[in-house]
Order: sequence, then C-alpha cells, then structure tokens
Amino acid sequence: MAARVLQLAKLISDSAATIDNACTENGTSVPDLDTRFDPRGEAFRGHAGVSIAVNTAISAAYQLLATLRPAPTSILNTAFGFMYSTTLRVAFEANVSTIIKEAGGNGLHVDEIAAKANIDPKKLVRILRFLATHHIFLEIEPDVFANNRLSSLLDIGKPLSELQSNPVDKFEGTSGLQAAIARFGDEAAKASSYTWETLHDPKTAFSEEPEDAPFGRFIGKRETYWDWLEEPEQVAQLTTFGVAMRVMNSTLAGGAILKGFDFKSLTENDLIVDVGGGVGNAVLPIAQANPSVRIIVQDRAAVVKDGVEHWKQLFPEALDSGRVTFQPGDFFAPQSVKGASVFLVSRILHDWSDKYASQILSNLRAAASPHTKLLIIDSIMQYVCHDPAVEEGTVPGWDSMRKDAPPPLLPNWGLAGAQTYGSDLHMMAMHNAQERTLPHFRKLLEGAGWRLVRVHPDPANIMPQVEAVPI
Repeated sequence: MAARVLQLAKLISDSAATIDNACTENGTSVPDLDTRFDPRGEAFRGHAGVSIAVNTAISAAYQLLATLRPAPTSILNTAFGFMYSTTLRVAFEANVSTIIKEAGGNGLHVDEIAAKANIDPKKLVRILRFLATHHIFLEIEPDVFANNRLSSLLDIGKPLSELQSNPVDKFEGTSGLQAAIARFGDEAAKASSYTWETLHDPKTAFSEEPEDAPFGRFIGKRETYWDWLEEPEQVAQLTTFGVAMRVMNSTLAGGAILKGFDFKSLTENDLIVDVGGGVGNAVLPIAQANPSVRIIVQDRAAVVKDGVEHWKQLFPEALDSGRVTFQPGDFFAPQSVKGASVFLVSRILHDWSDKYASQILSNLRAAASPHTKLLIIDSIMQYVCHDPAVEEGTVPGWDSMRKDAPPPLLPNWGLAGAQTYGSDLHMMAMHNAQERTLPHFRKLLEGAGWRLVRVHPDPANIMPQVEAVPI
C-alpha cells in the first residue's frame, strides 16, 4: 500500500514539474482556480508534453483519493452524487454567478444574492457552501461568496434583468456551454434517476426502442426525447437544446474535422452527403477548405430551412454556386443519393440503439458504390483494462489514439477520460442508446455490409473518425 501511494504521489509531482517547466519555457502559466475563467488561460495545454502530464496528474490524484479515503466514505459520497447536479442547477438557474459579477467588488453576502434571485437565503447559503467546498464559488468571508474559475462559467454573459425577463431566449448568442448545463441539470438528471426502474421492469429491460428509455418513465408516457422536445409546451427546452448543440458543433466548425480524413484531396467529381447534418456545421470547414468538392446536407425539412439561412449568413457563395445544397431526408428511409464519394454520419449513431443504428448504416450501404467511404464521427468507448487490439494493429490509427496510462494508473486514464462514460450513460437515459467500443463499431458495421478500415484519432476522444468501406 505504501509503495502504491508513493508511486501515485510521484506521478503527480513529476507531472506538475513537467507542466511548470513547459509553462516557464513558453511564458505562460496554469490559471489560478480563484480567478474568473479566461479562454486565453488555457494556452498552456498546447505545450509539448503538457496534455499527457495533465491527464497523468488528474488520474493519479483521483486514484490517490480513492486509495486514501475510507472506503465507506467513498461509497457514500458516490451515493450522494446527485447533490452535485442538484446544487449546481439551483445556482445556475438562480443566476448566482451573474448576480455576484454585477455587484462588483470581491464578493457578495448571501442575503443580497438571495434577494435578487428571490430565494430563501437560509437555504441558498447551504447550497453555495456545498459548491464552494467542491471548488465551485468561493466563500471569502462568513456568508460572503465570490466567483472563481469554475463558477464564472455559469455566467451566461447577459444582464440579470434580461435573463429574468426573457428566460426562453436567454441562451441565444452564447457559446452553448451554459445551455448544455441547463439541459443536463434538468431533464437529463431527472431521467437518469429512473435508470434502475427501467432496467428492472421486464417491459423495458431488454428493449431497444427509444420510447423505452428512462426518459419516458420520467415524463410519464412512452415518448422519445425528440418528440417531447417538439411539443408546444417545450419551446424553451427545444430552443436551449439547439444552442447546446453548438458546443459540439463549434468544435467541428473550428476545423477539427479537417484533422482526420483528407477532405482536401476531394475534387469537383466527388460528393459528400452529410446524413442528419443539421444546419451543416460539420461540413462548413470542409467547404471552406476545399473549393471544389460538392456537398449535400440532409435533415428534417424544418432543419433544412434553418440550415439554408445559416449558410446564407456564413458562406453564401457556396449556396449560390450550387456546390452546397440542402435536402430533406430521413435516415431511416432508403438513401436517395446513390454512389456518393463520402457518407458523413456525425454524432448520430450514439443517439440510437443497435437496432436503429444498423438500419441507418444498411440504408447507406444500399446506396453506396464500391468506392464510397463511410465516416462516422462519435466518441469511442475504451475498456478500463488493457486493450489487446492496440498491439494487434488491425485498425490503423487506433494504436496512436489508445495508449495505456503508466502503472499503477488505470489503463484508460481513469477520471482523466471519464467524460465518454458519462456520455454513454446519458445516451442510455435519454434515448435508450449508447456510445460504442471499437469492436462494437466493427461488429455493427459488418452486420450492415461495411468494413472498418481506419480510425482517424482525436486525442480528446470527442471527434475521432471511424472510416469504413463497403464489404
């Protein structure tokens, strides 16, 4: 035990030294937790070796915590974990971060925060103290709270008066991060609480139908999340969801998609079909980087209309030339475009169980030519243990993306890479769907007539590209 503790402590110490040396050489620093979040403060992450050092330190710190903390305490804290999302939602919906920011100064007494938020101060103080204990907000004096690097991310960036008078559209014009927080803290958290009941009920336990997700049990009717969002009473939730999707789409629109498959090599004779492509954010950087390739974006008719308006603002010449077009489509129906050079399926399959994902892939296979490429953009689930496929080298690119953490850390880097596992359970709760491991992708693809040939890696495992060809 003592040796393991010392190993973990050394990994933390060595990683901290690596980060500090890289920052010193490049004239940057790790941002202080007690200051407001500033994107420019994240520059240190781009220095050579820092990314691995950060992941090592995070993984080792959590493993050291799990090792040293009494086991009953760890289990009870996990059982009590719902309080993290509960308290965060209260602080977020009450606009506490914005109230503190607008007050100026070094902090604000909870009585003044509560008065502006119209909340009982005796209850709010306990919520803020819980969050501050977990490094979200600061209690700088008794009952006086200030923002820090984490709590400042709860600030939407608009005046409090506007947030309180127009809650439906309050996320418009924002990055989407806060909109995602709103949706996770509301229906996602509530739906997740019904996971056991859904898995235990013989009527839903083995179902692959989206209506049988825990979400349906939460709303009290057998309905998909997508249908629920389009109900007239859910206009605020639908608007917020649309903005939340920008968190993911902004990564693609920022050029991440160009770091995988060689889209720049395509010519005017090539056609990309973005299946379920929304307003076309994923293919926007492709169209900007390659002035020759033709692109069709397919989605529901209402989304297509929004997509055309979106491109009129961002890249109207691509529409005017006819090089980029939008087309109503249903990926559960036969694919109308035959023989495309590339079928792009970005952040779609994880919304569906195998039954429906297979149907999407089969429809594309029926429309493919022998030379068609299929590109799937989704997170790839990793085993917690060592993955023998890394040594096998059967899938080019996978070995460079999936590197085991150094012992005694968990091979999958533990808590440093836990976001994908949370996303997987989120998909189960909301859609009866899932993220998938690479062997799972291979099996799914083969069943639909595709052969997995390569993984274009993404170190953050947010935007890896799985490339397949017809069998």
